[in-house]
Amino acid sequence: MARRYVSRHSGTFDGVRLEYTAIVEGLRVRDVNGAGIGRSYTTSYLADEPSVDRPITFVFNGGPGVSSVWLHLGGIGPFLAAIPTALETGILPPYGLAPSTSSLLGSSDLVFIDPINTGYGRVDAGADTGPVDGVDGDADHVADVIRRWLERHGRLGARVFLLGESYGTIRAAVVATRLLGSDNAIAVEGVAMLGQVLNAQETTQRPGNVIGFVAAVPLLAVTASYHGLGGYTDLAVDELAEQAHDWSIGRYASAIMQGTALPEAELRSVAEELSRYTGLPVAALVRCRLRVNKEDFRRELLADRGLVLGLTDARYTVAAVPPGGSEPQFEAAGLRLDAAFVAAAQRHFTQNLGVPASKRYRLADNRTHERWNYQESAAVAEFGGSPLPSPFALFDYAAHLRAYLRAVPQARLFIGTGHYDTLTTVGSARNLLAQNDLPADRITSLTFPAGHMMYTDPRSAEMLGAGLRDFIAGPR
Repeated sequence: MARRYVSRHSGTFDGVRLEYTAIVEGLRVRDVNGAGIGRSYTTSYLADEPSVDRPITFVFNGGPGVSSVWLHLGGIGPFLAAIPTALETGILPPYGLAPSTSSLLGSSDLVFIDPINTGYGRVDAGADTGPVDGVDGDADHVADVIRRWLERHGRLGARVFLLGESYGTIRAAVVATRLLGSDNAIAVEGVAMLGQVLNAQETTQRPGNVIGFVAAVPLLAVTASYHGLGGYTDLAVDELAEQAHDWSIGRYASAIMQGTALPEAELRSVAEELSRYTGLPVAALVRCRLRVNKEDFRRELLADRGLVLGLTDARYTVAAVPPGGSEPQFEAAGLRLDAAFVAAAQRHFTQNLGVPASKRYRLADNRTHERWNYQESAAVAEFGGSPLPSPFALFDYAAHLRAYLRAVPQARLFIGTGHYDTLTTVGSARNLLAQNDLPADRITSLTFPAGHMMYTDPRSAEMLGAGLRDFIAGPR
């Protein structure tokens, strides 16, 4: 077993003073034959003398290949990276680290999981990561971490929640069914998903995929309004998003479904309405036949100001590369946030949790995404059993949610989405709920005036923290 780093702390959460222990510890990762691959790590925050029914929430981000730091130091853990609240503020230090007022620690013990090759986790020299580089292997790996953590800490039988963000929402759904269906079954009480991507296959903006363009309209509308464009700048963000959604699944969907058969007069009429939502010129919308690509939108909305919108949070902007220029183009939100989280992670783990400064915390392994197998074994058998990628493959990650909620009638689901998130949009989340016959009475769905990393916005952090605490408390 890798070395454990144990430290003692106290803080005030939900108005109650709490004494707790923090533990950073490693777990060996092995393939199905028992051969070592490397290590993953967990960082746990455990209240002293917990009650019998005190829950444990296992928290992870996505990527694939991203550490848990964005949720860990974004507000869910007891400390957070204190970033400027003014979005136009620069990125130079000093970077702050402060107690989190939105942490879940007052309601639940917390275990942040850094999968292999993220955080302090590493791959053994010469080891093959193939067994964990995909939907199935990753779910087995993370389910094994959860099971072994519960065994190691004597908490089998505790109330368990899963909280995943971005690709971590796919992981959470699959892990919930893996844990329930294993030989050593564990029933998960609730799954919380932030920036869900389970239906990415249905909502990706490919030329013939109409749903992808329909689902994007609320994002386009609130983003245009935020930057002072479009015809609805007087509406609050929630009101505008709702109005844009209703219009997009009605008038807009009917028009865009007709494709080239749409009469020219109606094409122009719908383009004028779409222009009021998106802030884009009517002529441009006619030329693209109403299909607004989110990447084009990021580059074009503020082109006359020389700015490009952020990918993970469309409120942020960065100067566009001049025409003919060859310099790198940075992502606006990451440009403001990444350096602060790197510094905050180093400070927190070394000064607060006692991890030696010589150990480097890795926020992400970008190469993991390049190796990832997104196809599940369960989806392969649907069309002839070929294990190779195929246009007929299912990618039905939402099937795990349906199965989990059907099998555990008391289980609950939380979905949180940022209005300005261009990656995992509010429209996509609504489409997931509309198309999968999930039990509405067991679902909490919240939206926030933030982007993909919702906890980087203080107001959203408070809203989200309160919503998650209520979700964990549940109707007991």
